[in-house]
Amino acid sequence: MERPRLDLEGPRIEMEPNGPYIVHGPAVIVDTEGHEKRVEAGHSVRLCRCGHSGKKPFCDETHRTVDFVSRPKFEPERG
Repeated sequence: MERPRLDLEGPRIEMEPNGPYIVHGPAVIVDTEGHEKRVEAGHSVRLCRCGHSGKKPFCDETHRTVDFVSRPKFEPERG
């Protein structure tokens, strides 16, 4: 279920319940070696949150087979 995008300039990142982060472009994702993955406006990518994807950092739906359970909302940061 995609929600309407707020009038923002940058990316929007959503947490799918018990699933991945969904990054809506425009955005740039940079890996540890400096390689960039551009997400154009109107497009999105799904980033693994369960830690079990075979194509990290992207989601391959493995969270469904490992019974990944996410936190449904933000928790306060402890510092």
